[in-house]
Amino acid sequence: MSLLIQEDILPVLEQASRVLIMTHLRPDGDALGSSFGMCAYLRSLGKEAQVLLPEEPPERYLTFCPERLRSMTLEELDCYDLLLLLDCANPERLGSAGIPVEELRRRHFLSVDHHPNNCVRASFEFLDPQACSTCEIAARIAQAGPHPVSAECATFWLAGMMTDTGCFRFSNTDGDALRIAAKLLDLGADLEGVVNTLFFNKSLRQLNFEAELIHERLQFACNGRFAYAYIPEEMLEKYHFRLREDEGLIDILRGVDTVKIAMLVHRQPEGFKISLRSKDHVYPVRPLAARYHGGGHDMAAGATISADSWEAVEALMLKEVSALLGC
Repeated sequence: MSLLIQEDILPVLEQASRVLIMTHLRPDGDALGSSFGMCAYLRSLGKEAQVLLPEEPPERYLTFCPERLRSMTLEELDCYDLLLLLDCANPERLGSAGIPVEELRRRHFLSVDHHPNNCVRASFEFLDPQACSTCEIAARIAQAGPHPVSAECATFWLAGMMTDTGCFRFSNTDGDALRIAAKLLDLGADLEGVVNTLFFNKSLRQLNFEAELIHERLQFACNGRFAYAYIPEEMLEKYHFRLREDEGLIDILRGVDTVKIAMLVHRQPEGFKISLRSKDHVYPVRPLAARYHGGGHDMAAGATISADSWEAVEALMLKEVSALLGC
């Protein structure tokens, strides 16, 4: 494994002729924006680039996901001279269509990410935990080079920066992020299109789902400083709600004025998936998630917990968060 500096990335990309771009499972705005933005950028350099996306993306992102590959064999993988992984922090979340990470490591494999706990161990890595998003890194790499950046690329990268920063409301927003976003706007990024598609585009079905979440599922502990909710399977069926559409749901819980830590939980085949958010640096949630083999950022993290019931998970998390909040 070789750690790269930013100046090394563009030459690596320029030397490749065929590039396969991958990201993490259940891709969010940063994963999709960085992937399709980089794909468009590489194609503008005359490269043959494809995005491998084995899962259907959330509905709100469909217009941001043009042509993509849904499957990949080892024989097809050998046709690419660079494998570029974006925004994926660990092998378990790798959206590689079933190809083991060991097979990727045997090839020319570059990982670019902003998560502080990245453990992919790619052949080459550029990791910048100070960046607000992987889209920020991608935009920074492209803007530092001699090649023009199209409005299409700028729109993809702005979309990812906006989703990962909550429209520049979260604490991962700094001056560099705002300056890079301003340059993307100068390059023609479609701010109105991004905002309308990603933030002002909820179905009535989703609004009803959120209403039930608040009125019937939301619970509080620690004198209102901990808000949490469990989403049972029957609720998903009632509203025909897909879990890949849950991005932003937890911010409803975090938005309560007294809340310091929010948690959203749903059941998956491998266990109970917990998403954690903090709005105070005094109470980082990444160490808590890491104790259960999860990860993320200090203010936004997650893990999967093996347990027999939601009640067992609830008791465990009440104990953990109470200790963290000192209540």
